Amino acid sequence: MNQTPEGLKNIGLLPSVTLENAADILPLADALLKAGVPCVELPSQQTSLDALKLLTEKKPEFCAGMRVSSEQEEELALAAGAKFITGGGKSAVSEDVFGGGRFVPSAQAVNAKDWAEVTRQVNRALLAFLNFNLRHVGINSKDEAESLDTVSSFERIFGFPKEDRGGAYFAGDIIEVMKKPFYGRHGHIAVSTADAGCAARYLQARGVKLNWPSAGYNPDGRLRVVYLQDEIGGFAVHILQKQ
Repeated sequence: MNQTPEGLKNIGLLPSVTLENAADILPLADALLKAGVPCVELPSQQTSLDALKLLTEKKPEFCAGMRVSSEQEEELALAAGAKFITGGGKSAVSEDVFGGGRFVPSAQAVNAKDWAEVTRQVNRALLAFLNFNLRHVGINSKDEAESLDTVSSFERIFGFPKEDRGGAYFAGDIIEVMKKPFYGRHGHIAVSTADAGCAARYLQARGVKLNWPSAGYNPDGRLRVVYLQDEIGGFAVHILQKQ
C-alpha cells in the first residue's frame, strides 16, 4: 500500500540523513520544520528504525521515511512507523512526489548537532530549487484605451514591443498593463518560480496566506499562478510558474 500522505506533495526537497544516535531525530525534525521541509529520508539500519519509533511516539505529525532495497527492509520500516518508502519495496514512491530531488545535509553539521546550521543549509537548498525571481510588474488602467496608451509609451521610449494578451497589454515580458482595474492598489508584482506548487506550500508553511480564488492551473492540473492574500507596499503579489 502507498504510504505517502497527501501532505508530502510539493515539498520541493527530500533531505536524506544518516544518524549516529536515534535520539537526534527529534532536534533534526525541528530543524527541518524551521527550514520549511517537513520530511526526512533515513537509510535502512537499526538506528533509523529506532529513530522512526521515537518519532512515532514524540512527533507523529512529522513525515519520516526510509530508503530500502528489499521487501524485508520495507516491512521493518513500516512496522517502525515509516510514513513513506523510497528505493525498493511494494509501496515505494517516486521522489518526484516531493516536487524536486533528494538533498543531503552536511554530515558535519548533523554529527556536530549544529541544528541551526542544518536549518540554514536545507532552507538555502530549498530556495535555490524554488528560484524566486522578479518576472514582471503589473500596472492597473481604468480601461483598454488607457492601457494601450501606457504600453505604447514603454514601447516608444524603451523599445519594449507591445503585445495584446487578452486581459492586458504587455511591453516586452516585463511590463503588464491591465485593461481594467485589477488586484493591488498600485498594481501587482509577479515573482516567477521553478515550481509554483512547491512555492505555494513553502509560503504557506511560513505563514503566508494565499488568495486561492485567484489561482490558475495548467492543463495538467498543476498550479500556474496564485496571488498572496495581502499586498506588499500597495502592490498585489503573485507567484508564477516559469515556462
